[in-house]
Amino acid sequence: MSKRAVLFLALLALVFIVFMFVSPKLLSAPSEVATEPQDFGTYPYECDEHVTFTMTPANDLNTILIQPTILGAYPPRSVLLRNDTVAGTRYEGNGVIFTARGETVTLGEGDSAINCSPVPNPEEAPFNFGD
Repeated sequence: MSKRAVLFLALLALVFIVFMFVSPKLLSAPSEVATEPQDFGTYPYECDEHVTFTMTPANDLNTILIQPTILGAYPPRSVLLRNDTVAGTRYEGNGVIFTARGETVTLGEGDSAINCSPVPNPEEAPFNFGD
């Protein structure tokens, strides 16, 4: 009887451990942005005034993660939420406005904005937000 109790408790502990690792993934919202590259990957950009950053879109394209190439530089690491306009795809958050049309993007804060282009990569096409 005690062997059965130990086996039952071990099985119960194993189920609990598996549940703890799996349940957060099952319960997360589908529009949650990932801090790691997803199916769409991570794309580097270079802007006027020598500003560089990477952009990682979420699987559903409702959010993007932008991160400066140099820690502490502009733009601040931010998750931006999609807010489409007639002029193209627009993401906003943390005071940053990211507007995209095709492969070219504009990064702005308040009334100022800089133009950015994808960093050329012979092995991968740049991300295209559509025309």
